[in-house]
Amino acid sequence: MTDHSALETFRQAFSDFSDKTVSVYVPRPAVEVGGEKWRILRKNVIDAVEKHAPKAKFILQRLETFELADFRANGIALFDDGHTARMAHLNARPVASITTGEPPFILPLLADYQSRDTHWVLFITRDQPKLFLHQDGLVKDMTDRLDAPKYRSVEARRHVQDDVFFHAGSRGSARSSDGRSIHHALGTGADEERAKTDRAFYEDVANAVDEALPPQTRTLHIIGDKGTVGHFAEVMETSRFDLVQHHAGGQADVEDHIREALAEAKADTAELPALLPVPDLESAARSGQLGTLYVPLEHALLEDLQAQTDEHVKLREFEDGSTEMAENRTAFLALGNGADIHWYDAGKHDAVAELRADLRW
Repeated sequence: MTDHSALETFRQAFSDFSDKTVSVYVPRPAVEVGGEKWRILRKNVIDAVEKHAPKAKFILQRLETFELADFRANGIALFDDGHTARMAHLNARPVASITTGEPPFILPLLADYQSRDTHWVLFITRDQPKLFLHQDGLVKDMTDRLDAPKYRSVEARRHVQDDVFFHAGSRGSARSSDGRSIHHALGTGADEERAKTDRAFYEDVANAVDEALPPQTRTLHIIGDKGTVGHFAEVMETSRFDLVQHHAGGQADVEDHIREALAEAKADTAELPALLPVPDLESAARSGQLGTLYVPLEHALLEDLQAQTDEHVKLREFEDGSTEMAENRTAFLALGNGADIHWYDAGKHDAVAELRADLRW
């Protein structure tokens, strides 16, 4: 899926929402104690929604039944305007927040959806596949999200047998003319059975990966022994992912191998247009004048992988007229009128973190 088609998918997903939408972002607890921290956090969020948006039935119902195991990554976003509703998963952990009486608060979800700095990596090995999330040089083990079998469990399920079955003469086995017992070769050879077990294992892992990752994930990096990576990639070649193979043997220092493999991420080299005041951009977005809107990553309201969100998180509320609400309205209007959205790192550009745009006229 190209960046343009991905943005178009996002645009269509929010085209029917009104400017009276309730938006809620909930991060997954950084520390898990048998799901207890999530249950506390969930209650706090439900209380906040009931206080600020008691008519948001979709959001309340989803939260009441949402369990820790239902997180596909590090957070969820919920939207409800009374007629249209949607829930989405985020790779990154969002800042906990709630907005009401506004267009959908899309900026955190859109930043996560379009991120080029977030990469899912599967370390494929027969012993125990592992799943990692790489973000801006940081690597986090996410294997607890991966419900993948161990190789020996697949092997036991298939009951791999030798390719030769010996039948003792005393049990009525066939004998040759000289009285020796005959070995019957039944079915396939041991090597072929092993290959079938390998494929069954890879298919189970592939299914587990598909279930674990958010639907918007387009690229999957695979790292491990060259032969294993190659065989696994063959099994996954018809999946929804664009596969990128990396070769690194052994289980030691996997996270270092991942950092090294992804060290050459594309730098943000786009030139920024001249700065226009936000009110002008909002008017231009409303009229369809914006061709591309440039949004600073510093305003994405996403936490880094090292953030330690606890169960006592308080949902942020953004006042009318705040920078967050103004920027979100501009982005939502621009998106609805067909503009492209580009995220930039203001620090790397030595620029002020503000909205900028290329205009159509």
